[in-house]
Amino acid sequence: MTISSGNTASADEVLNAIGSNFNDTAQMIFNADYIGFDSRLYNSTTPNLKNVKYSTFTADNADINYGFFYDSTNDLYECPDLSLVTEYVIVEATSLSAQIDINNCKSVEVSAGKWLVYCTSGTAAVHRAQIAKTLFVSDKILTFTSVTAVKTSHANDVGMQVHSGYAAYADLSAQTYTGTFVDTTTNLNCSSWSNCTAGTYPQASSWEMPSGSTLNDGTNDEHGTDTTGDEQNNPATCQIEVDHASGGATNAIVDALIYCFGDITWVDSGSSNGTNVDYYTTYSIPFFTAADTLTNEGVYTSTLIFKDTVVSTNNAIPVINSTIDATSSQVISVSANGGSNWTTVNNAEIARPTAGTELWRKIVITRTDLSKLDLVTEQACKYEFY
Repeated sequence: MTISSGNTASADEVLNAIGSNFNDTAQMIFNADYIGFDSRLYNSTTPNLKNVKYSTFTADNADINYGFFYDSTNDLYECPDLSLVTEYVIVEATSLSAQIDINNCKSVEVSAGKWLVYCTSGTAAVHRAQIAKTLFVSDKILTFTSVTAVKTSHANDVGMQVHSGYAAYADLSAQTYTGTFVDTTTNLNCSSWSNCTAGTYPQASSWEMPSGSTLNDGTNDEHGTDTTGDEQNNPATCQIEVDHASGGATNAIVDALIYCFGDITWVDSGSSNGTNVDYYTTYSIPFFTAADTLTNEGVYTSTLIFKDTVVSTNNAIPVINSTIDATSSQVISVSANGGSNWTTVNNAEIARPTAGTELWRKIVITRTDLSKLDLVTEQACKYEFY
């Protein structure tokens, strides 16, 4: 029923009218917060607002953020453009020390303990190679705590484990660091990337798989590049070779990253300073398993939650400023008991959540088009009207 003369308005109608007014008031609060309040404020710095919580995102203050990037330049949260993602890895872990942003790769947490790692430039093969470089050459996989799964979109990598080998010249004769593959029957599409540095006076360096078949030599960094043409089926061995030099020369160095089925055992020919890492044995990084589609991995849904403690309330009106594409949808909900119960509500309308002292606001945006950059720019909530 609409509010009109001679009729008794419902409580919801009255409070939604107040919500409309609070929506307008919130815009002025937001603006004043951005430019600086210019009035005699309570305690000199804080506006004397009654039962209002708000944020203009001048700091990354979302308590929970799944699927958004925080933009500190423009003070907002943005759904990333994932439309060009062709290869990706899902890492499941307890925590990540800092979001990944290197080698044209980024990470975004899509749900609790689950991060999408993806590349933003190049072909599908380059995407895969840049992710490999980021996780296992730049070693960003080690910035995750307690990794329980590494899931890949690349079907050939499912079931593989990750190894790396390194050797540097340390003598006046040619040196080799040779790996022997334990699995020589099911190790199909064995992949590698390497960086060879020749050194000086003169020195040579090469990466071979199998031994004697040179895939990279001289001074050439293939990490992050398309090396699908170098993939091998059931190679028996692989080898790093670093050649000799005279005094005053700089070292010849080779490092190689290998995706394969099974273990690799390594033998140093003498003094090439060979070292290796089996990420499964050394760091407990699991073998690759299959990632599901981006849809089924939850990438199309992004969530922000803001938490405040209040004395007590069972009613609240949230105001959320956002820019949502027509192909996307937004759902706003409120909890007053710390997320145990959520009440879905329209923007700037009354919600009557289960009473409590933990006033949380949740914004969920679901996209059908991953190229759309949906934004959340401010949030406010007025509570305890009665």
